[in-house]
Amino acid sequence: DPYLIAFYDKKEMQLSHQSGKDIVFTMEVDPTGNGDWMEYASYTVKAGETFRQELPAAFQARWIRFRTNEETKATAQLTYK
Repeated sequence: DPYLIAFYDKKEMQLSHQSGKDIVFTMEVDPTGNGDWMEYASYTVKAGETFRQELPAAFQARWIRFRTNEETKATAQLTYK
């Protein structure tokens, strides 16, 4: 599901899943807010671990969403300041 990410200075994400193997999360962004989705980055999250990253200050998008390379129960947690 898309999530609004615009208008915050500091953005951090945490990605995790419940699979017994590594899962690749692909971050997709819509920079215009008009449904112009594009791949921004991919992150491999190891089984049993949480991947954390602060997004760069230059990161700009209106909406964000994630997809995984395999079916799993996954969490993408975003913190904005």
